[in-house]
Order: sequence, then C-alpha cells, then structure tokens
Amino acid sequence: MSRDTVAPSHSSTTSKHSVDAEKKAAAADAQELPYSPFSAKTRAMIVIITALTGLVSPLSANMYYPSITKVRDDLHTTQSAITWTITAYVIAMAVFPLLWSNLADFIGRKPVYALSMLIFTCGSVGCALSRSLTALIASRVVQSAGSSAVQGAGAGTISDIYPREQRGTALGIYYLGPLLGPCLGPLIGGYIGQDVGWRWVFWVLAIWGGVMMLLALFVLPETHRRMVSKKHRIQPVNIPPLLGLKDNNPLLDIATARYPVIALSMLHFAMLFGTYFTNATAQPLAYEGIYGLSQGMAGLCFLSSGVGCVVGSISGGRVTDLLLKRRRRELEAAAAADSERAEEIKVSAETRLGAMWIGTGVFLCGVIICGWLLEHKLSLAGVLVTQFFIGGGMAFTFQSLGGYVIDVFPTRSARITGVQNFWRSAWAAVIVQLFPTMYTNIGWGWSYTVMFFLTLMSLMLMQFVVFRGSALRERFGPSADLQ
Repeated sequence: MSRDTVAPSHSSTTSKHSVDAEKKAAAADAQELPYSPFSAKTRAMIVIITALTGLVSPLSANMYYPSITKVRDDLHTTQSAITWTITAYVIAMAVFPLLWSNLADFIGRKPVYALSMLIFTCGSVGCALSRSLTALIASRVVQSAGSSAVQGAGAGTISDIYPREQRGTALGIYYLGPLLGPCLGPLIGGYIGQDVGWRWVFWVLAIWGGVMMLLALFVLPETHRRMVSKKHRIQPVNIPPLLGLKDNNPLLDIATARYPVIALSMLHFAMLFGTYFTNATAQPLAYEGIYGLSQGMAGLCFLSSGVGCVVGSISGGRVTDLLLKRRRRELEAAAAADSERAEEIKVSAETRLGAMWIGTGVFLCGVIICGWLLEHKLSLAGVLVTQFFIGGGMAFTFQSLGGYVIDVFPTRSARITGVQNFWRSAWAAVIVQLFPTMYTNIGWGWSYTVMFFLTLMSLMLMQFVVFRGSALRERFGPSADLQ
C-alpha cells in the first residue's frame, strides 16, 4: 500500500454512515415542511393582487396611445416631440425595476408594492394636471418609476410562495397582467379619451394606483422567504441571505449577461418583446389610418391580442410545469433501484425551454403575415387573427423564458426578472423610436419583416441554451441550485 493511501478504519466508516444517516433524516424532515405557510386560497389571492398590480405599468403605458394626437394638439407640440412621452416612459420602465428588485430583496415585497403605487399615483395626477410637454414628460417618468416595481418584484413574489413544479402555472396567471396591458390599454383609453378627454385617462390610472396601494398596505402579506422563515417553519430552500445595501448593486445584476445562457436568454426576451411592443404601438395607426376606424373602435380591436395573451399565458405556464414533472418522473423511474441516487435527482433548468419554439413559432407567423396584410391593405379580419397569434405566442414564450431564468437564479428571482425587464425594455425603447421612420421609408411589410428576422435570429441562438445549456452553465456559470 502506498504511503498516500490510507485504509478506512471501522470507526471512520461508522462515523461516515452516521453522518449520511443524519443528512438523510434532516432532508426528509425538511421535505415534510410546507414550501410556503400560506393556504391555497391565500396564495391565489396573492397572485391575483400581484397580477393586478403588474397590470398597472403596461396599462398606463398603453392607455395613453389612442389620445396622443389630441395631447399633441392641446399642448401645441409636434409628433416627434410628443413621442418622447412614450420613449421616456419606456426608458424609465427599463431602469427602475433594477432598483425596486434590489430594494424588495432588502426590505421585503410588501413595502415596495405600497411605496411604488404611491409614487405611481402621484405621477398619474401630475400627468392629468400637465399644461406643457416638459411637465408631461417629467410626470410620465415619475409614473413609470412607480408602476415598474412589480415588473421584477412580482416574479419574486411568485417564487416565494410556489415550488418549481407549480411555479409555471402561477407565473402564467401573473404574466397576464403585464401582457394584457398593451391590449386592454388602448381599448379602455380609446373610449375614455374619446368620450371625456385625455386627462381622464390619467385620473382613472390615479384611482387604480390608489386602490392597489391600499391593497398592498392592508391585504397583501409579506412573502419574502427570508422574512417568512423567521416566523414560520418552511422548507429551507431558495432563502436568499441578507445582503447589505452595498451588495444590492443593480450594475452587478446587469453583469449577469456575462453568462452565455443569460446573455442569449436576454437577447431573445428583448427581440421578442421589442417586436410585440412595437406592434402594439403601431396598431392604432393602422386601424385608424388604413381601415378608417374611430378611436374607440381601434381600441376594441386590441381584444384579439388580449384573448391570445390569456390563452398563451395560461397554457404556456401549464406546459412548462408538465415538462418539469414528466422529466422528474422519468429520472425517478430510472433511479428507482438506487435510493441514494434518487435523492440526488435534479431536473435541469433547460427542461422548461422544451416547448419554447412552439410559442415563438406562432408569434413569428403572426408577425410576418400581419406586416404584409397591412402593406397591401387587406382584410381587417385577417389582421385581427394575426394579432391573436402574436399575443398568444408572446405569452407562451414568456412562460418558458421567465421560468427558466428564475430556475437558474432561485434565490435572486426578483432581481433576475428586473434584469430581464431592463434588457427587453431598453430594446423596446429603441425599436419604438425607430419604427415610424421604418414604415415611412420601407413600408409596413418590410418593417415587420425586419422585426421577424431579428426575432428568428434570437430564437436560433437560443437553441444553444436548449440543447447545450447545462454544459454551458457548468463551464461558464452560473450553477443553479435546483430545488
């Protein structure tokens, strides 16, 4: 026997077995604890309140669009100048969720919801009272700063109360808020602006924000797992450590793009959402300019995309959960004869991406067909059908991507969702500003074709994550503690 090899003694072997037995017993005890102390009804209420609060940001962004020409005339400005009320809102929507997400991890979800809705309400009142373009732009930034908190913290709340195999369905319901905003906003804002004036669009938003603030203060419980674990016995998984203010640096969160799987995921998020958001802002121009619809009727056409969002969001969340459960059953069956191996089973985060191509494929079909229908001024009914596919495909894909990045960063769910929101909103601000020049110079068809190929390119790159994501994470990081 070589000098470097030591034969294990009987006592050391016994000690090792004892430690292993204690670890198994501790793991078994932890599994018997609930993941969350809240009842099913309470969790459903939390999801609904979170979704309604998440609806505030896209709703306030889009309720304003049908009245933009009236605002331009009332404030005696130009079309290019009034567009900055949209661009400034989207830029703020990209930046502020990074700050809110960090704050939510530091002080909890509940106070962030209440404070952000107070800020949003104040910004909405400022918009309603604005008498100049400068005042309106400044108020829109304040409005966006407040409304954008839930864009990151909301996904963190869902991760707080649901384990992995149930999280996709809950995320599907939560994402209904952010995804329905671009559809419901023009519908509601179109009729309000047409009947009682554009200022009442912002008064209605102020009322909505006030109601959400009261719900956050008096109805919504604190869900942050670190804080809940101090009061209740829950499974000791996905509990983030307490960090100091200096560690809550949004720049460090943005730097997660250094990981290849995150960079490619954020690229696909950005291309997909930029196309979706640009399409939503362009539709009023098409409905009124090409098909001659009234402001109210143009808003009504957004119901098609809204129905698609509902179908895609719910079905997408359900499908991702089923993919995880099926894969876990397969691994458990393969390891049934080896109990120690069964305990080590961890389903890869990339499992959620298995059906992503379906959602993005449906989305791309809707985009390319819609663009050329508008180019040749063909059937309005055909355009509405494509809007259903655009909304459904977008929402379906969001469930896969959103759930994936949360699985990769289970203890930083709010912060990684804030990063996702940053990249997608930053690109949306750019493409929305470019689109009027695009369709003026190359037409509707080629403008939509450009967005089609950008999104298709990002989908093709995402296949590296789908098929090689685990290997990429092992080599370049991050490693996911899949609980």
